[in-house]
Amino acid sequence: MPAEGNPAGPVPVDSGLSSEVFLHGTDRVLKLYREPSEPAAIENEFRASALAHARGLPVARPIALLKRDGRTGILFERLHGPTMLKRYAKNPLGMMLALRRLAAIQHAIHALPAQDLPLQRARLAHDIGWARVSEATREAALAALDRLPGGDAFCHNDIHPGNVLCTPAGLAVIDWQKAGAGCPAADVARTELMIRYGRLPKDRSGKADKLRGVAADWYVRCYRRLSGLNREEIRAWHLPLMVARLCAQRIDKDVQILEVVDRLLSARRAA
Repeated sequence: MPAEGNPAGPVPVDSGLSSEVFLHGTDRVLKLYREPSEPAAIENEFRASALAHARGLPVARPIALLKRDGRTGILFERLHGPTMLKRYAKNPLGMMLALRRLAAIQHAIHALPAQDLPLQRARLAHDIGWARVSEATREAALAALDRLPGGDAFCHNDIHPGNVLCTPAGLAVIDWQKAGAGCPAADVARTELMIRYGRLPKDRSGKADKLRGVAADWYVRCYRRLSGLNREEIRAWHLPLMVARLCAQRIDKDVQILEVVDRLLSARRAA
């Protein structure tokens, strides 16, 4: 977790849609979840982070689950450094090189079994069931999901440049609450779609969209070189993943996500 500030008090150092991170002493940070929170997701983040750390993956070591002011949190070791998103915001070449390194990390994660973690497909089916879409779109996404493979690989399910820190020791992956057992192609597709369509600060220009498309294609190419997956195996997950995103809190990207879903559905009908 990125952390700076005076270690004497609860200094906020990062904030997201579902949590806030505070400095906790000099070498730890406390991630507190916003209410209402999902106890199962919090416990899953602790369990998955511990599993990843024990296997030598570049993650922050979880220390304890605890409560503060009525909120549940996880105490982590402190990792120093900005996110990839911040570090390479004005350095496209640096971002491309970092994405290649990240693809290797994601491939290493997938090489490990997921012990007693939730099933990726079950989470996707749940999220699609609650997505803000028409019944026809929901049924199409669930039908597409039914045709896709399961799996027991260790999957993070939310790797993107905003969830990766640039530390002195190299890249480190954070935010493991969605981790589970599943198909590597789905995990890579999620990363691709987040690079291509995820939220960015001051993301307004067509040039930025073009650069993001190039970065997403590059990431998939880097991962495929390591894994041997073909492009269609990854692309097949786009529809269920994009529909599942519309289960989360409303964001300014909802309109764009729906446009992408409509294009995916049109392409399927034309095929």
